[in-house]
Formats: sequence, structure tokens, C-alpha cells
Amino acid sequence: MRLPTVLTLVYGVLGVLGVLAALAAPAATNPSLATRAARFPAVKTATAVFAQEREVSLVDEVLHANGTLTLAAPSSVRLDLEAPEKMALVAAGTTMTVIDAQGKPLPIPPEVAGLAAFARTLTDLLLGSRAPGGFREEWRDADTVVLKPDGDVASPFSEITLRFPADGPLPAEVALRERGGDRTTIRLRDIVLNPPLDPTRFAPPAAKGSPSS
Repeated sequence: MRLPTVLTLVYGVLGVLGVLAALAAPAATNPSLATRAARFPAVKTATAVFAQEREVSLVDEVLHANGTLTLAAPSSVRLDLEAPEKMALVAAGTTMTVIDAQGKPLPIPPEVAGLAAFARTLTDLLLGSRAPGGFREEWRDADTVVLKPDGDVASPFSEITLRFPADGPLPAEVALRERGGDRTTIRLRDIVLNPPLDPTRFAPPAAKGSPSS
């Protein structure tokens, strides 16, 4: 099982969406993510189909992953992968669970142990709890922005490009360029904003059906 590879790709997806922190940030100088987001209703839940390509500079291979993404306030994220392997990653609050195709929990590799905390930050930011720090915005046009880290920020990315549809608050494409030369591109489609969600989708398998779930 190529679990570390799959989780690396999925972590990239969450990392990309984490940059959307500015979607509900306080109003700022135009153009900005904050003023663009103000054109749309607040995002409290969202679902989308994603496809990811990762180009590794030292390997002549493009790694692919695809599946669905689900977000819910205040701190829940679920990624259901269809390829390269069928599995799910569920982060709720400070807890993260990896589930295989049969619904059984899997050990969490140490390289993604901090993913749960990041997932909570992601959902907090989508709700506008706090604005992102450490990145400056460079707009190419009304719906394309390049985020670059400030000089004192230890970011693994040299730049992150967000390309939005003219009529929606979430990007249709995100490209992350890493300092080492690797590049990850994530494309979102079939985005649904503020759908009703069953809270048990974010519960670990052992918790489902229990009195506390």
C-alpha cells in the first residue's frame, strides 16, 4: 500500500485549501481575497470533487490523486480518495483518522500527524475566525492571485496561485510551487457551498453509533 504517497498528495490538497484563509478576512485594499470574498455568502460547509497532479523534480513521474473533499464548521475536514487507493482521511477538532476501503482505521504515519491541527485552522479560516499571515497577494487579474511568503516566513512554498471562477468564492484551480522545485496542481469541480451534512461523516468508525456520537 502506498499510504505515505497518498497522504502526501492529500496533505497538499489541504495545504492548498488552507491558503483560502483570506476568504473571509476583514476588508482590505482592493484587490484582495477579502474584498473578493465579500461578494459571496459566508462558507460554512462545502463539498467538491478534486483531482491532483504532483510533479516531483527528482523523479520523471507525475503522481495523481482524486476524490471528494468535505468541509464543515467548526473544525471538520474529510477527504475520500478514489485513486490511487480507496481510503478516507477524517479530521475533526484535534483528532485525525485514516480509514481503509473496508472502513477500518489505519495507523497514522508521523509525516501527517500534524494534519488534524491544520484542518482545524482551515475550517476556522473559512469561517473568518482569523486572517492568514505570512503571505502577500499579487493579483494577475480579477480572479487570479499569486500568494508569496514574506521573507521571514518558513514556508515550503515559493508561491501559490489561485484561479477562481468569476461567479464563485472557491478556486477552480490551485498551483503550489515548492522551494525545492516540485509542483502540485489541484483542480476542484462540482463545488457545492453550504450543503446540509451529516455530522457522523466526521466521526471515527469506533464512535459511530455510540451514545456520545
